[in-house]
Amino acid sequence: MVVGLLATLGILGVIALLVMAFVQRGRETLDFSLRGLLRVYLYLASLVGIVVFTLGIAGIAAFLLAAIFGRDVIYGGPPPQPVPAIAPACPPNTTCPPFVTFAPRPPVIPDERERRQQEDLVRGVTQLVFGGIFWGAHWAARKGIVGGDERASGLYRAYLILGTAVFGIATIVLLPTGIYQALSQALITAQPGTFRQGAGESLSGGIATLPIWLLYLWLVQRALRTPAATTAVA
Repeated sequence: MVVGLLATLGILGVIALLVMAFVQRGRETLDFSLRGLLRVYLYLASLVGIVVFTLGIAGIAAFLLAAIFGRDVIYGGPPPQPVPAIAPACPPNTTCPPFVTFAPRPPVIPDERERRQQEDLVRGVTQLVFGGIFWGAHWAARKGIVGGDERASGLYRAYLILGTAVFGIATIVLLPTGIYQALSQALITAQPGTFRQGAGESLSGGIATLPIWLLYLWLVQRALRTPAATTAVA
């Protein structure tokens, strides 16, 4: 759910960013130069790096939440196991017909929740490290080629608005869904033999996207308050 949502929002945002990159307001015109195309690539790659970094945070958050609150809340309850067949009881004072003594035992459904928890940790650390490296390399490249007026460009403004929109929408969708699923697991008793979806993916995704969204929102507000100053680049 987290990957699909961020991917969908990212694709829509990339389309909007490409449009705003080449059709800018005021004195800015279409920029098909090598430097202009490189700037577009660096902004898009920076956003992709932050998305991968956020997915890493979500994986680590799912592992920690399962360790703190239990796997039932985060990954759902254990899968229902098949009940072995039991021979019917004989009525009193009657001769029972012969029954099969050794009935085949139904296969046990393995509990994959521990493996999922470990996979979330490995995936989270991997994506966190590589996403951070990928973003850092492109951030350094951006700092090396941009000029003093880069913060006032339409491309930079579009980058900040795009990041705010992508992570803001993801937070609004994921966080309430995850909180509802977690409360449902913790407070509502499930019927025996039923399986309920855990809150791990939605809750950890919302926890991961929330600080990134607030960071982008703060950068946008800072750029609006101090248009002539140099702001931090996410």
